[in-house]
Amino acid sequence: CDKQSGGLAPELQQALSASERQCIETVVNMGYSPENVLKAMKKKGQNIDQVLDYLFAHGQLCEKGFDPLLVEAALEMHQCPEEKITELLQLMSQFKEMGFELKDIKEVLLLHKDQHNALEDL
Repeated sequence: CDKQSGGLAPELQQALSASERQCIETVVNMGYSPENVLKAMKKKGQNIDQVLDYLFAHGQLCEKGFDPLLVEAALEMHQCPEEKITELLQLMSQFKEMGFELKDIKEVLLLHKDQHNALEDL
């Protein structure tokens, strides 16, 4: 979740298109790590605003203490306000602490909008 500076591996740079390299370079120059920028681009494409929104939301939620893997899953599942994602992450964290697998948690939370029904399904 930290912002870090560093370059992309040369072999990775060659695999990217010129526009992808430009997008990565622009966002990396804002202080984000190339790895995090690449992850965000895989999810959001080359729209710099969407990539930055994703990275900002990811960073904010990680700073609140949520597991980065859960944050990625929640951001993937929902395009909603941060308060809703925070609620979702709290549920996901609770279910994970109970020993459920992330893929199962994601599945039931997509099907059910409330904790009780989701927990019953798990």
